Amino acid sequence: MEKTRQKKIFVVEDNKTEGMLLKLCLGSIRNIAITNFTLGQDLLDNLNENPDIVIADMMLPDISGEELVNVIKEYNPGTEVIVVSAQKDIDLIARLQELGIYNYLVKSETCMETLQKSIEDLTFLIDHKR
Repeated sequence: MEKTRQKKIFVVEDNKTEGMLLKLCLGSIRNIAITNFTLGQDLLDNLNENPDIVIADMMLPDISGEELVNVIKEYNPGTEVIVVSAQKDIDLIARLQELGIYNYLVKSETCMETLQKSIEDLTFLIDHKR
């Protein structure tokens, strides 16, 4: 059986507490390395590291979440994006889906569990793409 490579995950969340909760929640998943950012521009400045997955909040102080997703997908269409946001705007979700996001999760009590499952499924898919 071939060894799976470690996946690089970037998390952008301006609320440092929520960012750390995301990191803790995902910490039990094997073969991932998580890097947290509080500003969208900081994440964009590091896109050359080619993260496999980006977990993005939509309410960032320096860039709109939609613009962030657009730049990520233009830079590397293969980077998978999961949006975790309190926004429930159906039009926004539809626009993000058109940009090619993998999933959109509304922040809730069960969000972390759903996100963890989503990441596990996505890393499996990445490993078995070929």
